[in-house]
Amino acid sequence: MSENAGGGMQALRKEVAGCPTGARLAAALESASLANSDIPSLITAVIGEKLAASGSAGGTAKPAAAGGAVGGSAPAPVTAAGAAAAAGAERQALDSALCVADGLSFLHPRGKQQLALFSDRLLVRTAKSDITVPYGAIKHVAIIDSIPGDTKGKVLLYLHIDSDHTKVMNGKTQLAAVVIQTTADAQLDVAHPQGGGRLQGAAPVVLCQALGAVPNGVDPTCFVSPDAAYFQSANKAAGVRAHVKAKDGFLYPLPTALCFLDSPAVFLSHSAIRSVELMRAGGASSTFDMVLHLKSGKQQEFTFIARQEAPAIEDYLRKCRLPLGAAASSDEEDGAEGEEEGEEGSRGAAAEAEDEDSDDPEDEDFDPSSSSDEDEEEGEGGSQQQQQQRSGGSKRSRGPAAEAGAEEEEDEGEEEDEEEEAEESSSEEEDSSDNEGSVELVSEEGFTLDHLESALSEETSGRRAKRQRT
Repeated sequence: MSENAGGGMQALRKEVAGCPTGARLAAALESASLANSDIPSLITAVIGEKLAASGSAGGTAKPAAAGGAVGGSAPAPVTAAGAAAAAGAERQALDSALCVADGLSFLHPRGKQQLALFSDRLLVRTAKSDITVPYGAIKHVAIIDSIPGDTKGKVLLYLHIDSDHTKVMNGKTQLAAVVIQTTADAQLDVAHPQGGGRLQGAAPVVLCQALGAVPNGVDPTCFVSPDAAYFQSANKAAGVRAHVKAKDGFLYPLPTALCFLDSPAVFLSHSAIRSVELMRAGGASSTFDMVLHLKSGKQQEFTFIARQEAPAIEDYLRKCRLPLGAAASSDEEDGAEGEEEGEEGSRGAAAEAEDEDSDDPEDEDFDPSSSSDEDEEEGEGGSQQQQQQRSGGSKRSRGPAAEAGAEEEEDEGEEEDEEEEAEESSSEEEDSSDNEGSVELVSEEGFTLDHLESALSEETSGRRAKRQRT
């Protein structure tokens, strides 16, 4: 960079001050952070060369038009994208980087790239630009091995970027993640971020060590990897094939999150998930879908998962305690259950009220069969007392509106009691006469049919009187 880079921008502003696109050019260079580079000086020099060539070819240069254009034609307009393209050779210096790894294979952004770790950020250098990611925007680092169908020992290093913290752009495309692809056998040798030595060994291990060794860099608690205790596919892999819209890839159920690769890169922490719904998992279809209902109100679908993976997915959801079911219908189900409980409570209260009414002694009718034995023991007084209680209870149960009818029934009952008393007294007299031996004795010669009829009549009367007493 030239020592007079700052003055080059001032010279450029003066040179294009009268041009219609001059202000736009200066603004484009400033927005692309090129104001302090050599680009303004180079543009100024090009304009000077153009003016010199025009003057030598046509004699005297034509005066500037009303718009301020110099020479025979106005310079081509320069946009921010054009200025950035012109500044393709302008790169951030890597001299201050803590460590640099060359020739790494990336899935996002795709291609062979260079990775540099600084004290406050990491930088991915592509063929066209430098992509800067602040460490504070890296919320999770997933180390994924046991890739389905892989026979080369591939290992993916997934750096999830929090878009709410920082929007990381690759040209016009926003990056949701930086994904490095390597193998378990690949070797890497880089400087230790804290100085005083080097990190050497398997590439996946060295990259994780380097990221974790940067002071105030990536939080060590952000690292996560697949665990067979939580999930293992039918083929003993860490993930299952799935689709996100029309893109196919692999879904990796991790202990604390769900990750999808290759494209688009999706990473959803369990803390962001309200519930999970499995569609067509119990049907005859050869595949099923998994719908994540997020706490933000959005949904994320992973479709066309092989049906044979359903038991492992269900077991994973239970182990991670992720609620099953549609979030939209859960509130409605709770409301329906509440209404059913309310109806059951109302029916129960009504039944209890009926039980209380039936237990009231004042509302019970007298049962004569239950007190027959007591009548025999207590005799005449007990029978009259129970009949009075029956008549009194009947009055109370029927209420004031039926008191007149109850009184008539009571009078009839008293008459019946008098008749019973008379019959009992007569039967007692007969019994006493029998005991005293007052029955007329008839010899065999004097016994006639009239005597037989009289004896039978007396026997029948005696039995009738006994039945009435009981």
